[in-house]
Amino acid sequence: MKDSILFKLRINIPELDIYSPNVGTFSGIYNAEILVDENNSNAVSLKIFYDGKEYLDHKVMRWEGENENLMLSKFEIMDILQPDNLENISFLEYGYKGITSGTSLYRKGFKYFTIHLKGVRFIYNNSEQDNSVFFLNQQAFQLIENNYRYHSNFPWNTSAYKWKPLHKVKEFISFNGIHFKPEHYFYASNSTESVVSIKKEPKFSVQYSELTAAEIKNHILLICALYSFYSHQNITYSLSRIYTDDKLHIEVKDVEDKAVSNEHGLFRWVFFQDPLNLILQVDIPHLLENLEFVLLIIERFNYALETKGESRFMILYNILEQIRNQYILSKHIEQERAGDPPNLNRVKEEYTFTTSKKKADNFIKEQLMKVAEIIDEEHQEQFIKDVPFKLTPIKVFSMTNQFQSFFNFINIQVEDFELDFVQIKSLRDSIFHGRPVSENIELLHQINSYKRLPMFVGTVILKYFGITEVSKTKLVK
Repeated sequence: MKDSILFKLRINIPELDIYSPNVGTFSGIYNAEILVDENNSNAVSLKIFYDGKEYLDHKVMRWEGENENLMLSKFEIMDILQPDNLENISFLEYGYKGITSGTSLYRKGFKYFTIHLKGVRFIYNNSEQDNSVFFLNQQAFQLIENNYRYHSNFPWNTSAYKWKPLHKVKEFISFNGIHFKPEHYFYASNSTESVVSIKKEPKFSVQYSELTAAEIKNHILLICALYSFYSHQNITYSLSRIYTDDKLHIEVKDVEDKAVSNEHGLFRWVFFQDPLNLILQVDIPHLLENLEFVLLIIERFNYALETKGESRFMILYNILEQIRNQYILSKHIEQERAGDPPNLNRVKEEYTFTTSKKKADNFIKEQLMKVAEIIDEEHQEQFIKDVPFKLTPIKVFSMTNQFQSFFNFINIQVEDFELDFVQIKSLRDSIFHGRPVSENIELLHQINSYKRLPMFVGTVILKYFGITEVSKTKLVK
């Protein structure tokens, strides 16, 4: 992307002149340029050029201050001016990080201001064919580095010095519709007469045939998600180059880069300290078909592990609910109650009563009013007011029973993780209804310990991934 990327841009904000009515009139269409910093692939800049008399930067920044995060939705890409083989530009869906302006910013007689984008995609007409490549963020570095060992030959006399990275993964790995290889990109970052520095960047090289760019990207998103689940780090790509037929698709994204002290997560020993032993055992077609859901639960699971207390507990419990709902919607459990097509609301089925609905409601109300007699006077009035809202919870099957068919189907025993699901459900209800967490703080701490609820929920996720016998995973690499 060394060529300048120039195009016409329309700004669809007809009322923009009201922010500076006494200066030049807003013209609407402008020359624009996108720049990607070669030293920082995350840095994408959009420069917009305008007549200085118009004060476009001032107008746009005032409008943006009143309409935060809506600015790019008002931009429309018109004619692409340069380079000739660039077919499409897309940056509207990525968002932006800020705007830079200044009175001294001029080029060829035009002022300009800069919008710092979070990402951009280009499609080029292209006859070249090569392996596609996805450069990863630094959270992936050590996981990729673990695939290497290095041979160094330090000669004593006349033999040549050799430094050679030896990759343990000899061949590309089959992954549904693609073959990929986790590896480093090696290059000299600087050199002097006496020092040469070799830099390594993690990446996936990808081979495939007859797939669209979107299908290739989905495969890589899934692989990144599985790496993320294994390590509990957000692993993604910052730069991609995808070759399809006569097109080259380039995407640049703003991603988080941070050093990782431990690249192995909860299941390091289950998968023999190698995420490829996870990746090669999942049900890939199933996960690709449900990719959006997979990305969501992995993101939420990893986020839960970064939190503590009731936040961790409630997020993990919600993941169980969401996975259970997926099994209901896919007609694996609760088919009779959910109906066809499945309806989650129907699963909350009521007990069958021996009398009419009206008589059953009246009977329950009468019994609750008797309960009110033994409630302290301070809370008695509130309890009586709440009686109409207590009918439904009494009449429907408990959530514990509703979860049991789910746990039976995936063949998991809550007790194996030193957990009591009745206790978990009770704690969830207590937190949900606003009772002070201090009442259950010790229990909450015990349930939240890594070997209990986090490991249990993580195992449920693995079973959803298609690994039915988590304790018997194989060394496949």
